[in-house]
Parts: sequence; structure tokens; C-alpha cells
Amino acid sequence: MGMKPSQEAGEMSLLTELLMRASRAEERRVPVIGLDGGVVGEITLPKTFYAPLREDLVRKIFIHLQTHTLQPKGAFKGSGHKYSVESLGAGYGMARVSRIKARGTGKALAGGMVNFVVGGRPGHPPVPEKKIRKEVNEKEKRAALLAAIAFTADEKAVRDRGHRVPEGLSLPIVVDDKVESIARTRELREFLEEKLGLGEELKRCGEKKIRAGKGKRRGRRYKRRVGPLIVISEDRGIEEAADNLPGVKVVKLKDLSVLHLAPGAKPGRLTIWTKSALEKLDEKMLGGLA
Repeated sequence: MGMKPSQEAGEMSLLTELLMRASRAEERRVPVIGLDGGVVGEITLPKTFYAPLREDLVRKIFIHLQTHTLQPKGAFKGSGHKYSVESLGAGYGMARVSRIKARGTGKALAGGMVNFVVGGRPGHPPVPEKKIRKEVNEKEKRAALLAAIAFTADEKAVRDRGHRVPEGLSLPIVVDDKVESIARTRELREFLEEKLGLGEELKRCGEKKIRAGKGKRRGRRYKRRVGPLIVISEDRGIEEAADNLPGVKVVKLKDLSVLHLAPGAKPGRLTIWTKSALEKLDEKMLGGLA
């Protein structure tokens, strides 16, 4: 799908504004937290975090990307066409609707084929040919991802999403690469609760509530909160360790998407970055402009 001139100009203006902000801003250093909870070093904040906070763009791309997970569905093409039917015509004192050609059964002369009789075909049913996938411009998708990443460093946006951020913890949260080697759920929980002070956040994610409305009887009975996202460079066991922590998700930098950073099209997810992932961020997002 080709990009419209206005969309391409919008993406380029966002990149231009990002680079201008990065050049004007003072170099910001963020602490790197080790496995023991202490500061083991500092790292310069990548230029990506200076992107404009475009919530409208993030919401649009989130909805488009969400359609890529939908499965085509529709009614059976032969539905309601099981019987041979024929209208009796006028002069019999009954409706001229098409009727089932049968004898010796309760369905004899019953209405058939049309959509307003029992057992008839469905009227205007859903069809699998319907176009439900919304295509996304690559440059526009990259611009939305830039904005979604920048939102993770905005404390107000993170708190507005409902995350419990402890006082004194600077955003974005950067941890040592040794965290990627945590292979046990208990050890990862202890690190998040005791070393990063995210005990209240994990408690919030442990809540399970019954959904209001008909969704509760359509396979979506329970609702859970979305918790911290851990962005890593390489998986050394942490993905399996996070599987049993409600709300916690681990994703590799190369797979990072707006769907991870803005659940429900609401940007500002509490995100934990490993040092190596943060170092590679500008190269992934900006390429030669970094």
C-alpha cells in the first residue's frame, strides 16, 4: 500500500522534530539498576525518547495492527438450502412463499429457502470475503512506535494508565543485562518486588475480576490488569520465568510493537529496559539518523 504524501510528510516531520529536540536537550543520564537493587552504572538516554507524544497516532496504528490478528468468518454458503422448494402460486388461500416439496413429514409444505421462515437461509449474513485487515504504512507504523516508546518515559502517562510507580524511581527503568539470565519465577518476582519496589504493581496485576456484559459467557469471563513490560536484547531464561507472573510480559527488542507498549490503544505502559536493549534502540528505530 502506497503512502500518501501527507502521511509521509507527517512521519518525516515527527522524525525532524525528534532530532531537533534531541540536539537541543541536555544529555540525560539514567541509572542502571543491578540484581542487588543498587546502581551499577549510568547510560545516556537514546534519542528515541525525545519523540513527540502523539497519542492519536499510537491509537490509530494500534487499531490497524489489531486487525491483523482477526480471522475471517461467515455463514455456511449452503445454509437453508437443504430442501427443494417451490411456490404453489395464487388461488390456494395461503401465502405464495416458496414451500418445501415433501410429503409424509412435518416439513411438508412448510416455508423454506427464504430468510423469514423457520429453517430458511440467513439474511445478509457475515461473509468471509469481507476485508477486515487494515493495511499500515511502514513509515507511519515506525512513527507510532517512536511515540509509544517516548510515552514509557513520561511519568504522568504511565500513572494515568493506572500503574503503581514507586516514588523516587526514575523512568525509563533500566536494569543490568544479568536480569536476562533470571530463569525462575520466584527470583524474578523477588527482583521486581524488593529491588525495584514494584510490589504494589504486581499485587494490582494479580487481581482477577468478572467481566461485565455478555462477554462473560463468550470465553472472556475474567479480566486481568496489564503490568510491566520487560524489553530484552536476548532471552537467557527470563521469558519462561515471567510466564507465571500475571500481567508481566517479556519481549525482545527486535519484536517490539505498539501492541506491547500501548495495550488497549492507551500508551504509557510501565516498561523495564535491559542495558543492552537500550543501547541498540536508536540503531533499530533511527538507523543512520542515530
